[in-house]
Amino acid sequence: QAVTTLQEATRDYPVIVVDGRTAFLTPESIAGLTITQETGGKEKEVRLDEIANIETGTGLASIRRHDQQRTLSVTAALETGYNIGLVSRELEAKLADYEVPEGYTVEIAGEVEIINTSLRELLFMLVLAVLFVYLIMVAQFQSLLSPLIVMFTIPLAFTGGLMALYLTGYEISLVAMLGFLVLSGVVVNNGIVFVDYTNQLRDEGRSLTEALVEAGKTRLRPILMTSITTILGLSTLSFGVGMGAEVLQPLAIVMIGGLLYATLLTLVVVPAMYELLHKQKNRRTLQEEIDF
Repeated sequence: QAVTTLQEATRDYPVIVVDGRTAFLTPESIAGLTITQETGGKEKEVRLDEIANIETGTGLASIRRHDQQRTLSVTAALETGYNIGLVSRELEAKLADYEVPEGYTVEIAGEVEIINTSLRELLFMLVLAVLFVYLIMVAQFQSLLSPLIVMFTIPLAFTGGLMALYLTGYEISLVAMLGFLVLSGVVVNNGIVFVDYTNQLRDEGRSLTEALVEAGKTRLRPILMTSITTILGLSTLSFGVGMGAEVLQPLAIVMIGGLLYATLLTLVVVPAMYELLHKQKNRRTLQEEIDF
């Protein structure tokens, strides 16, 4: 095994360290090695071949350790068309039925380990993104209730994204998680447009029902146009058109499915949640006035 490499012009030369005392050992020379043995207070030299069988075999070129434990790596490469997540799960199921010899442990590492670590980090970033979006809307609306209503669009979008992945046969991957991360910041736009205009109508003196109906009529077209233009912009990427587009296909599929599903249900769920939460708020306010 080379300890370093020397470069000369355009060629690399490996540097190998050799112990001159053992560099040219042969089975015969090994058999002739002597071992000092003490018998009856006297030392006696015994040839190695007199007490051991010398055989030629194969062995490890090097011994690798991890956390001071000897390790042996078994590598494999996936053929085109196979998903590493599905393959790793099948491998884990096979290993669960395998009786590992005492003193041995089996771990799946490599690309699977990197992907799982990245997914955990992205999940944490996704939670932070949702929290930051909520805090920004709190500052915008000067209310805790209105942003909460808008936040109901995020679960709708995630549901649509998961359905799109399922229908297209894709698994949740690192790229798909990036799609959910971007989706959490994009999908709230429709809810913000609706809730903000409804609040304006309420401030003008409209009743709750009138404000919701008027907001639905007035903001329907902007909401649909915003979502449709975004979906059309991502459509070429979702079909894998262009060099390297296959890598980003899950991202586009998640965003298109999430936007389409959330846009349609935003026009139903957001008004319903707005009316439900504000009626409860008005009921509590009225109860406090009566108690007073």
